[in-house]
Amino acid sequence: MVLGDKFIKELQNVYGQDGSEEIIKAYNFADSKLKGLKRENGEDSIVHSFGVAEILINLKADVQTVICGLLHEVLDETSCSDKEVSDKFGVVVLKILQGLTKLSMIKKAYYQNPTESDNLKKMFLAMGSDARIAFVKLADRLDNLQTLYVKSKEKQVKIAKETMDLYAPIAERLGMNIFKRQIEDLCFKYLFPEDYIAVNSFLSEQYKRSESIVNEITDQIKKIAKEHNIEARIQSRKKSSFGVFVKWQKKGKKNVYDIIAHRIIVRSVQDCYTMLGAVHDKWKPMEGRIKDYIASPKENMYMSLHTTVIFASEDGEIPFEIQIRTEQMHNFCEYGIAAHWIYKESGVKSISSSKNAIRSSITKEGELSKVEDNAEQFLDNIKKGFYSGKIFVFTPNYNVVELPVGALPIDLAYCIHSNIGNKCVGAKVNGKMVNLTTQLETGDVVEIITSSASKGPSRDWLKKVKSREAMSKIRAYFKKEHREENIKIGKDILENYAKRYGFTLAKLFEDKETLNETMQRYKLSSIEEMYAVVGYGGLTSAQVLSKFVAKIKLNEKADKAQKYAKAAKHNNGVVIGGHSDLLKKFAKCCNPIPGDEIIGYVSRGKGVTIHRKSCPCIMALESDRLIETNWSKNSESSLYEASFKVVAKNVGGISSALSAKISESKTEICYILTEGSKLGEDIVLNVGIKISSRKQLMEVINKVRAMHNIYDVYR
Repeated sequence: MVLGDKFIKELQNVYGQDGSEEIIKAYNFADSKLKGLKRENGEDSIVHSFGVAEILINLKADVQTVICGLLHEVLDETSCSDKEVSDKFGVVVLKILQGLTKLSMIKKAYYQNPTESDNLKKMFLAMGSDARIAFVKLADRLDNLQTLYVKSKEKQVKIAKETMDLYAPIAERLGMNIFKRQIEDLCFKYLFPEDYIAVNSFLSEQYKRSESIVNEITDQIKKIAKEHNIEARIQSRKKSSFGVFVKWQKKGKKNVYDIIAHRIIVRSVQDCYTMLGAVHDKWKPMEGRIKDYIASPKENMYMSLHTTVIFASEDGEIPFEIQIRTEQMHNFCEYGIAAHWIYKESGVKSISSSKNAIRSSITKEGELSKVEDNAEQFLDNIKKGFYSGKIFVFTPNYNVVELPVGALPIDLAYCIHSNIGNKCVGAKVNGKMVNLTTQLETGDVVEIITSSASKGPSRDWLKKVKSREAMSKIRAYFKKEHREENIKIGKDILENYAKRYGFTLAKLFEDKETLNETMQRYKLSSIEEMYAVVGYGGLTSAQVLSKFVAKIKLNEKADKAQKYAKAAKHNNGVVIGGHSDLLKKFAKCCNPIPGDEIIGYVSRGKGVTIHRKSCPCIMALESDRLIETNWSKNSESSLYEASFKVVAKNVGGISSALSAKISESKTEICYILTEGSKLGEDIVLNVGIKISSRKQLMEVINKVRAMHNIYDVYR
């Protein structure tokens, strides 16, 4: 198979001279290594490798990913060495290919334990330290499905079921709808052939009947956008055949009507909400069909506004779905984690720059800033590997066990059963004997070796294991088996803690009030029991004694608060207990702003949370953790998110009118969310805006309160 001049030219247009040369070099290398190897349909193996690469090229994947698509069979099917690949194409390409090889265990585990599919999906994502491993694997599976017709019916069903159980959900988790739809429709054909024919026949008939209506609706939407001075791109998308089939199963054929979705792609979030209000002014919205995935994105960062409205035609009322989103949201909705690979003016970006590429694209002009933290976390997961805080290992029977990162064979032993952990003396990982303190990795096959002669766990294990379950079971063992030893160890631990702060244990225990509170809080019947619990690790010395020490040093704290009161010039407008440099955040339950009376709550390990003094949540907090908090003189130099509720008559266009009124005061809108109700009834709208002071907030509220059809506005 020889690459054509037209293909090479297109390759150069996308990847430039250097990138296209690397891809062509990889193609020639794969072609030479796979020479003579055939697939079941009689084609040369290189045809499949090229097909995978073409899918990746069409999605504008980076150069290294396309190279891996071409080479994905080379390590498994030929005598090619890791060193040869690394020398020619670099360490990153080699690691992606090795990750693909490791994923082959997922298939083996699936056929041994099909019920483990949920855990196998997690393992699939966690096994790839680079998300491009999953990306290449999905492209490989898609190309394989396109030649599934050459296999026996039994194999067709087997492979299609595996794909639907594992690969389609993974494509969805990655946000890659462009893969998901194709994979599902191809599998649908083999898993439910009669339904496949029926659904496609139904869709063909509906498409023909709806063509003129679709065109009319599109023209009307364009007119609406023009009237509101909104630059919009309109798309009409046919629903996938499998998606329609699923709705048939849930709702019945007669209740499936939204087979065509109209997309309105605009420039900003403000335009999204304006178009939503304008569309509802034009057509009657269906109750319960409005979904705001901009204010509340899906787990895979899907963002869009959805609504279903009624179109009056000669054949009666016809419901149709409308999706409204920005161009950046649209790219992410279609391509998911691959969105940052889509070709821009600066060319294809590699995954190493994915975080900045996505961040700059989806937060353009600040339009998605309120979900920026979620997007950043999502992209961090891409870079580090999914489920970055967990690993997934196999037992010898290929059952999947989820453990924390850094887990040891000891953790796995206790996860299986307490007796296995208490009696374990060794472990085999991937067939080789290892120390019990060897760190496990995702994909390892682990066998625990036990002995009835074991003397039980070591206390050192408490410092080494990573799972709470293992810690709890080890502590339970020592609690039961070594009470006298625990009492002595616990007393020594508490004595040492007291000495660190310049006290004796006896001196601290003179505070009988705090001693009784501590005993009651931890449900201890005696001081000996307290020593024993600390000795086996059930409580820490800090948990038991920190309050004693805190009460003694209370006066010192007051002196320090006075000392630092002068340093309250800069803390984003807040002075906490006289300190200006404490970690803090504003409570979402009440959104305090300058002018409100405020108070701080010292959380455990997360700094100080600032509440309004009138916030109902204060009543549920521990009173001894509340701390005096005030606004500083420069508080109005920052912006704060404030929220309020609007009670209005539920008439068409109320959201659009509200948005326009707030925009008149040059105030940034964070969100406008509607609590559901029927037309004609009162409606409640939750509004979030960015302001610098209570005065500015009240100005906005007063303007809204003066609007027609507005009954009440309150915080």
